[in-house]
Amino acid sequence: MFKKDYFLAGVIIGCLLPLLIAIGTTYVNKYILNNTTFDLYNSKPAMMMSLVFNVILFRILMVNLKKYKMGKGLLLVTILFIFFIIIKPG
Repeated sequence: MFKKDYFLAGVIIGCLLPLLIAIGTTYVNKYILNNTTFDLYNSKPAMMMSLVFNVILFRILMVNLKKYKMGKGLLLVTILFIFFIIIKPG
């Protein structure tokens, strides 16, 4: 994966992974399942599910790969995302 242990790399991965999962979820719901009423922005469960992959990656980084700085960056972004999902109105 990465040879060095960078905090910024964890932050970047933490931002990109949920975004890619959200785009994939939207694509599947709109184009494969033909669910035209699906709106990711207003679906808190779908947003939280996209963060599950961050938690799995966090565990892999911290326990298996011993990338502590990268894991801390990923955890920071995950907590911020969860905070903003919870306080988002609607």
